[in-house]
Amino acid sequence: MDKQLSVKCGVEPVTSFMRLAHTALDGTVESFVNIFDNISERLCKRQESFPEPLHGMVAIVTGGNAGIGFATAQQLARRGAHVVLACRDKARAEAAVQAIARTPPLPGCEPLPPPPPPPPPSSPKTPPATAATTCGSSSRCSSPRLCNGIRSSAAPNCSPPLSPLPLPPPAVTAAAAPLLSVESMDLDLGRLSSVRSFAEEWRRRGLPLHLLVCNAGVMGPPQRLETQDGLEVQFQVNFLSHWLLANQLMGVERDRRVAAAVAADAPAAAAVSSAARAGGGSTRVVVVTSLTHRAGPLQWHDKQSTRSYEPFLSYGLSKLANILTAKELQRRFDMSPEYGQDTAVAVHPGLVSTDLANGFFAHRSTGWAADSPLKPLVEAAMEGFGQLVSHQRCCEVGPLLMRTPEQSAAVMLHACLAPSARVAGSYLALGRTAQPDQAAEDTSMASELWRLPPSHITLMQTHGNPKETAGDKPERGGLLAEVPR
Repeated sequence: MDKQLSVKCGVEPVTSFMRLAHTALDGTVESFVNIFDNISERLCKRQESFPEPLHGMVAIVTGGNAGIGFATAQQLARRGAHVVLACRDKARAEAAVQAIARTPPLPGCEPLPPPPPPPPPSSPKTPPATAATTCGSSSRCSSPRLCNGIRSSAAPNCSPPLSPLPLPPPAVTAAAAPLLSVESMDLDLGRLSSVRSFAEEWRRRGLPLHLLVCNAGVMGPPQRLETQDGLEVQFQVNFLSHWLLANQLMGVERDRRVAAAVAADAPAAAAVSSAARAGGGSTRVVVVTSLTHRAGPLQWHDKQSTRSYEPFLSYGLSKLANILTAKELQRRFDMSPEYGQDTAVAVHPGLVSTDLANGFFAHRSTGWAADSPLKPLVEAAMEGFGQLVSHQRCCEVGPLLMRTPEQSAAVMLHACLAPSARVAGSYLALGRTAQPDQAAEDTSMASELWRLPPSHITLMQTHGNPKETAGDKPERGGLLAEVPR
């Protein structure tokens, strides 16, 4: 089997060289494009993309406390969306919530004002109405319009009125401008149990899901690391946990749509389909990938990197799996009536200057070039690029080689908000539809990700965990089942 996979995935020396050369060429071309774009932006101001209001949209962004995730969440919130930052570090998540909440909205996308308080009663014997209560909930939520997922002027856990007298309406000033609608929820992608807990909490809250941005990731740790579930960290955090999260949340959203249709006293399937066509019931799953996915097939035969570990190849494998996930999700959406209007997109946001990327180059590895004539050339190229992007050379070229997180947000918005007909099931790079590696189009490889054996993961089935005990609850899956090919 390994030999067959090796042949299929091109592990022969010549094919390996061609894959790595293609990856390097893509990176070189993109660096020149970044230089052009950065110089252009210094000469003329960039126009805001997708400036239309997103009021009513609910979006989840994993890893939204820093880097590309933060910039993407900020731009969505500036357009009026309610954004949930799904993060592992509570303190950093809270800091990000506060920073985004105080960001000025785009013109025309100002937060909708809360409903006015009821007028005071006419009878003088009745105490006058007080101002709207303030929320005393411990939820990390900046929005006065949402408390624990319930839109109300007096949500649960809210403090009683502080004054028996009506308060005059506050003066409208810049300092008193409504905060953008953003909050955070706990999610540790290094624990599959945390992913399931997140999905169950989302089910309890009953919020719709219009956009899921699978952004969080780990990039090239120097040594092989395992999660609490015993899986290679890049494989689980970058791919597997996001795969499970998307499946679980799409199942929750499907159930919410059916319940809403039943509550409206309409045939469930027809009502759900009608709402999706109108745009109110559709969901988009955006999966962040990388140009390094072209090197991923070289690691396909050893997905857990147990026989050998090379940071670059293991990272590339996880990003190849992300494209396969997006394309397979779209195929399953298209074949399932209840998901017929939903879309999935894979996006490479570019070579972006983030702590994640800079850390990778600071601990760069060239193990994949060992014992080959390429090793001196590869080491020199990696060292030179690492010094440039880390600003160790006294020149202006280094900062121009990579995008800023704010620049990458424009690419992310294209994946999140472009019309479905233009991006559904696509791989986007440099802000436009691109052709991924041929392995990313292989439906048999995508199918393999859906049925990995229990030695790789403890949950890959529709109705339960192969290792669960009799007392465990069955999983509430979304698109885990096989569909006809």
